[in-house]
Amino acid sequence: MVEIEAALALIAQGLGPIGSETVSLADAHGRVCAEAITARLDAPPFAVAAMDGYAVRCADFAPGTVMRCLAHAKAGDRHPSVLVPGTCTRIFTGAPVPAGGDAVVLQEDARSEEAGIRFTTAPVPGRHIRLAGCNFRTGDVVVRAGRRLGARDVGLLAAAGHQAVRVHQRPRVAILSTGDELSDRFVTDEEPQIIDANRPALKALVRAWGGVAIDLGIARDCPTALGSAIHGVEADLLVVSGGASVGDFDLVRPTLEGLGLRMAFRRVHMRPGKATMFGTMNGMPVLSLPGNAVAALVSALVFLKPILSALEGAGYEGLAREPAILAHPMTGGGPRNTFLRGRLDRRSDGSQTFTAQPIQDNAMISGLAEANALVLRPAGAPALEAGAPIEAIRFDLIAGF
Repeated sequence: MVEIEAALALIAQGLGPIGSETVSLADAHGRVCAEAITARLDAPPFAVAAMDGYAVRCADFAPGTVMRCLAHAKAGDRHPSVLVPGTCTRIFTGAPVPAGGDAVVLQEDARSEEAGIRFTTAPVPGRHIRLAGCNFRTGDVVVRAGRRLGARDVGLLAAAGHQAVRVHQRPRVAILSTGDELSDRFVTDEEPQIIDANRPALKALVRAWGGVAIDLGIARDCPTALGSAIHGVEADLLVVSGGASVGDFDLVRPTLEGLGLRMAFRRVHMRPGKATMFGTMNGMPVLSLPGNAVAALVSALVFLKPILSALEGAGYEGLAREPAILAHPMTGGGPRNTFLRGRLDRRSDGSQTFTAQPIQDNAMISGLAEANALVLRPAGAPALEAGAPIEAIRFDLIAGF
């Protein structure tokens, strides 16, 4: 049995990006950039007005200055005009600043008179002007390798002159459930049924975390059925749920070992999720999760997410934790590191309180669905009083969970 951090370290050994491809920006959202991308142009290409007003030369100003307005400049003009000394140019946001102009006076600080434009405030050099290249310059790195592209990045790449981008391929994840007791779907008036919740949930997480889910269905509790289910599978990762404990019908480990699985670890010092295994089989990573739904999903959060990040070439910084205080006393920790489900609530002063669910049964997925956070209690942790500080893992900060 290994500790969580040791298990993560073992998983990280040998895992890396699976390949890359070029996609259009329209298909780039959510993908991981495979190389550093540089700007193909300067932005803006010339100095532009940041506000509506008048472009002026600061050197022309003296108390009571009135200037003739000889030109207009608007966004879309391709080339800056030239500012005649002693005059001003009416200018609009995004328009090129006339050559010689070094400030923009806001339109509300100017008034039109018969003799020209009188300014009620003196200009400040550089005020309300965006200099050429202040956004980025040709050759600047605008997106670094390993970054998962959001809408902001897609917009930046477009502004930098790109219509396509090189990204890492999405990992293909084959997902298999095991168990004689499982059904694919509810059928009215049939015998008592236990519906497979793990496979639909794991497929949803794989898609949310950047992978492509391959549904292998349900394998019955016999080595032949399990071997047949995964025979010939072409995937970058195999995820199996169920059959990973030590009962007479828990056949996943011996069956996979018979097919060539090299085990990195077979149990983790955590609850739920003790019966989590990881290894490689003929070069393909294999993650085996417990059959109970809560244990399977918590283990997926801890282990499947970083595996997918590694296969996609994205950096992984672990599960973010936020400070909170206990709403109620908490008993001492058990013999394993324990993830407690519960709810975070925000108080009027902005602080958060955590209330652990009274029932922490590993098979009760309804409780996990009602929770909005986890708290990890180390093995043997002391009892805590209400008001004690803790750290919580918020579900709303985890894509798709």
